[in-house]
Amino acid sequence: MLWSDLRRRSGSNAVQRWQLLLQEVGASRRYDLEAEEPVHGGRVELIRVPEGVLVRCEADVLIEAQCSRCLVTFAYSVHVSFEEVYAQQVDLVHGHRLAEPDDPESFRIGMNNTIDIREAVRQYSETAAEMRPLCRPDCPGLCPVCGTDLTMASCQCERRPVDPRWAALFGLKHMTNG
Repeated sequence: MLWSDLRRRSGSNAVQRWQLLLQEVGASRRYDLEAEEPVHGGRVELIRVPEGVLVRCEADVLIEAQCSRCLVTFAYSVHVSFEEVYAQQVDLVHGHRLAEPDDPESFRIGMNNTIDIREAVRQYSETAAEMRPLCRPDCPGLCPVCGTDLTMASCQCERRPVDPRWAALFGLKHMTNG
């Protein structure tokens, strides 16, 4: 979600863009997030702080993933919530560049005084993503022997787990049974 998208919904270009940065600490604005991939909706609150702007975001995000069992591609929704301070880079009164923030990885207000929350949404979506996503809870996955997708078809492979202590006998059984 670009700040320019928020401006389009809230009014005048330049005045709205700088208005919050020119106000006293504690001033705030709230906006609804419209659907823009991967965000499906949510709210963002911008609060003026001494270092720049505190962004509080609540968003519903659609994550594309691959099932960890059957490898099918699917999408699922997650809710992300974060608070991040976006550091101001330019003094609006004098126009000179401000000192770099202590944390080089911190989010920054753009040189044209815009706030782009897409990278923060991406990072928080990655942390909210499931480690082993499943297309459905009862997904049977792939056959470990022949690779058949067990959702689509069944196979006749022997899939019982073999205790390593009995592996030699299991091999002997297969040699005698041909």
